[in-house]
Amino acid sequence: MITVILLASITIAIVSVIHTISPQASSAVYAQGSNKNINSPLYDLASNGTLANILSNNLVNYLNESASIIELTSMIPDVRNAQFANKINSSLHGIANNDDVKKRQLADNILQHSDTLEAITFLMPNGDMYMEEPYSRQLDLSRNNFAFRDYYQGAIETKQAFLGDAIISSSTGETVALISVPIYSQKNQSLLGIWSGVLNLNKFHNKLQSWSLPDDIRVIYIDGNGQKIGDSNSLLSNKSESFVELNSFKNGKSGKAGNGSETINGTKFLVSYAPVSILSKTWVVMVMTNLG
Repeated sequence: MITVILLASITIAIVSVIHTISPQASSAVYAQGSNKNINSPLYDLASNGTLANILSNNLVNYLNESASIIELTSMIPDVRNAQFANKINSSLHGIANNDDVKKRQLADNILQHSDTLEAITFLMPNGDMYMEEPYSRQLDLSRNNFAFRDYYQGAIETKQAFLGDAIISSSTGETVALISVPIYSQKNQSLLGIWSGVLNLNKFHNKLQSWSLPDDIRVIYIDGNGQKIGDSNSLLSNKSESFVELNSFKNGKSGKAGNGSETINGTKFLVSYAPVSILSKTWVVMVMTNLG
């Protein structure tokens, strides 16, 4: 009965993710996206910080819903144990595909119903990989232990759901971020493992670009290390960029929202920014208007 209730809650959470972006807000932005009149309401939203704040709130909701999925499923008995730990094979970077089938099936069910997550992992208390789903990603891993990752260390240090910053995936080579939940024994509170969801960062790019903003307005999402993880500019979305030296990023990282001018690669921008504070981490939304 507990499992049924949890799975029902997961379904509700997954459906909610799809609607994290306010229909009214996204429609307004899209409708004004082709209007390049500097006096249009879109430019007011971009310059006065309103757009940055809206996007910050939406990103918090998006991440919260993804975290809820991982937290809820971490309570299911089939997830909480690692009964096949003695079958971990270093050449497979974990257990075989036909081991712990119930955990793998649950992971598959999550991935089938959520477009926010692209993989699910379970790490042993020492950081060794127990399983990753899809299994093909597990086989493509370039290492077996992930205790050095911030999502592993942060989950243990905070003893709660933790959002990791962007990293290069050891299986795909793409930029990803993970939300991790530590699982503790109810008897003695010993660590049983780390249950994690790999965020699909391409969704950040796709959502921002779907609004067809004018060329002189650019929206970017930045992780806690100053690395870009979402970009409204389709020509730059695949380009690795760091904004760690910008005052806008530093202010946003410290929890402040505001605006100011920044010169980037010789071009002057009016930048509004807002913090995205969630799961012991602060990311930043920046809205950049080209001042010519």
